[in-house]
Amino acid sequence: MLKDGELIAASEEERFSRKKHDSGFPHLAIAYCLRQAGIEAGDLDYVVFYEKPLLKFDRILRSNIATFPKSWLVFREGLITWMNEKLWIKALLQEQLPDTPEDRFLFVEHHLSYAASAFFASPYEDAAIVTIDGVGEWTTTTVGKGTATWDGTGENRIELFQELRFPHSLGLLYSAFTAYLGFRVLDF
Repeated sequence: MLKDGELIAASEEERFSRKKHDSGFPHLAIAYCLRQAGIEAGDLDYVVFYEKPLLKFDRILRSNIATFPKSWLVFREGLITWMNEKLWIKALLQEQLPDTPEDRFLFVEHHLSYAASAFFASPYEDAAIVTIDGVGEWTTTTVGKGTATWDGTGENRIELFQELRFPHSLGLLYSAFTAYLGFRVLDF
């Protein structure tokens, strides 16, 4: 939760549910952030989600179809998860924040979300930006730059001008090695 560029509140659902890596909808974390900021859902200027679900679903569908029938079990499990919750994230957000106007819900590409969380929290007016992840929608790595005038007289901007796309991914390579070595993937 940001107010005038200042961090007011942040939390993860696992802090309330006590489930490590809780992947459920963050009802309790959202309520906490609103309480911490002392505002109601209708006071929000924007609600920004960290990926574009339809683009990500497109990648999952295409990848599983390309590797069918070997991918059948993974595809079936993934499809259940997506049909139950992930494809309907905008509706879930609107249900949780009913007083927020529909046009205030924004969906940003996953790697741009990473870049923004790093650059816009920094004091730098110019910065090189590199994001490396397992995979977002289709992108696994980006290179770009950030420019800002923090005094409010200019434009704050991130431009991601190069990307590496799935299946080429340092993050997925890392995950494969950690799984091979017996560690749980993404268990930090």
